Amino acid sequence: MAKKKRVTRKQLLKEPDEFLTFSAKAIRFAAKNQKAISYALIALVAVVLGVALFRYFSNLSERKAYAVFEQGLVHYMGQAPGETSPHFQDKAKEAFAEVLRKYPSTRAAELSLPLYAHMSYEEGAYDKAVELYQGALKGLSQDETLQRLIWNGLAYAYEGKKDYNTAAQYYEKITRSEGAFLKADAYFNLGRIYEAMDNVEGARKAYGQLVKDYPGAVNFQIAKEKLGRLEGQG
Repeated sequence: MAKKKRVTRKQLLKEPDEFLTFSAKAIRFAAKNQKAISYALIALVAVVLGVALFRYFSNLSERKAYAVFEQGLVHYMGQAPGETSPHFQDKAKEAFAEVLRKYPSTRAAELSLPLYAHMSYEEGAYDKAVELYQGALKGLSQDETLQRLIWNGLAYAYEGKKDYNTAAQYYEKITRSEGAFLKADAYFNLGRIYEAMDNVEGARKAYGQLVKDYPGAVNFQIAKEKLGRLEGQG
């Protein structure tokens, strides 16, 4: 039997594992920007890395798709929170579009959809965002965390389209789901939507639920003030 060639420690250091290198970059990014990144993005990146680890040694098509997806994700994460860079935006969109075009049946394509959708929303392309989010919902509905993030994205996209009824339906889906993730934000946004629809009772209930169940929420004080104003009207 041929003797298996031994890989030295020097060679390993010289040629680091691609996935581990990418993971380290993502972790460093999160550490440096932990105060500025939204927890929703952190959750999404965590899921992405977990799935990538599971799929890394899968078939060749998956590996090629992930290689392109990594490029897109690095550029997507390279944008400062609250700011956009045309260079990073274009590079990220090109990578996600390439994954969807060349490797539509891969897990990387499924993960590209919500990120591409978010970028479309930020650009004001609400119809495109809805289309991409709906596609993501089909492939990622088994993951509760991603499902809520997609519902949240769809709600914002429909709100951008001034379709408040549909936006409210997606925020309500989040409030009816198990667990606390995104619920406080959903109640707050639901209150905003109902106010935009002149549904005072609906807004009162949404803000009231947030104040009652989520005293530590970022929007707690604002919701409490809005609730007081709405109760004064009734």
